[in-house]
Amino acid sequence: MKRIRPVAAVYSFAILLSSSSLAAPPQFYPLELKEEKLAGTGADLIRAELPKVQFILWGEDHGFADSAILLRALAREARPLGFKYHVVEVGPLSIRMIAETLARNGLPGLHRLVHDVPLGIPFLSLNDDAELASDFLGQDEKGAPYLWGIDQEFIGSTPFHLQRLKEIARSDTARAAAQRLLEEEKDAAAKAAQDKFLLVRFHDKDFDALAEQFKGEAEAEDIIAQLKESAAIYQLWMSGRNYENNARRSRLLAKNFLGAYANAADTQAKVVFKMGIEHVALGTTPVNTIDLGTLATSIARTNGRTALRIAFLPAGGHNLALAPKPGNPTMTENYQSKESKEFFAAIGLDATRLPKATWAVIPLEPIRQSFDNKGIDALKPFSHFLLLGYDYVVTTPDAKAAVSLY
Repeated sequence: MKRIRPVAAVYSFAILLSSSSLAAPPQFYPLELKEEKLAGTGADLIRAELPKVQFILWGEDHGFADSAILLRALAREARPLGFKYHVVEVGPLSIRMIAETLARNGLPGLHRLVHDVPLGIPFLSLNDDAELASDFLGQDEKGAPYLWGIDQEFIGSTPFHLQRLKEIARSDTARAAAQRLLEEEKDAAAKAAQDKFLLVRFHDKDFDALAEQFKGEAEAEDIIAQLKESAAIYQLWMSGRNYENNARRSRLLAKNFLGAYANAADTQAKVVFKMGIEHVALGTTPVNTIDLGTLATSIARTNGRTALRIAFLPAGGHNLALAPKPGNPTMTENYQSKESKEFFAAIGLDATRLPKATWAVIPLEPIRQSFDNKGIDALKPFSHFLLLGYDYVVTTPDAKAAVSLY
């Protein structure tokens, strides 16, 4: 493929930073994959950062194959520098099951899990995300896993966990309770009746009653406690208490990440994150939380290193969306994002100038310098968040939809 020179995007910008000058136009740099390796001047920019980095924080708008494919290439390049651990937006219970399945049976095994419980696995039910995760199987010398799931348990994942409760139950009463709930959950899942899901209809008192059936069984108590917390987080959102929902979830993410980080054999573990774009940015998010990006950046700075924050934000294309229904719960759709359009318009990016078949890297620090405080303060909330929260944006006008393992 012909190498493309860095291009200065042509645009008009309405916010005057002084009475006599306009903001400098943003530049973008081509990014390609050649034999599954990053290439182009965009790759060179990112590659130059790696020697000083402790955390690679890859934030995304979900549902794109490109995102996982590019991050996998970056993670493989970073592996010789010590990047052995990977954080995903999956619950701790589910990630253990997924890692065991991938280690034992590979992607075909994970396909069977997805087909059996279509709403059970978030994100790693996508082919390229699962392949990325497959590069981080196994344990370090302390027995800590390389693959870390730090989120709440997904709303449709409970059949897996109820089946495990049934398997480890020590009494007929406990086993019967798990079996009854499992049958109810499978029925709700088959109908995609989310209002009947355990994490929607069970409250603290219900989980406490279930825990009594398994009293003294450490693994069962842990499963029930994690389902209880997950249900509380979901139900805050469903009741319209969105600030409390997001704040509680961000606390859980921090707790689970810090626990995994403390357990790693490497005292300054180098970690590759792949999460939603709001979770791994620096600063206050659009949902008014302080999330993992700020935590990880602070840890890296304490250790004399940096955090590399990259946002995958397409300018167009297709993505895979979750559409809960019986059978395959996904659908491919045209990617439409008001926020991304606003951001690209705000920085003056002419998307028609982007390379069509590959990607482009946009460094954000020169844009911040060009805008200065007056221009930054004039931005709309998401654009303000993104410009300050990330180091680079990777974009394309023709993003490819993720492929479900269903």
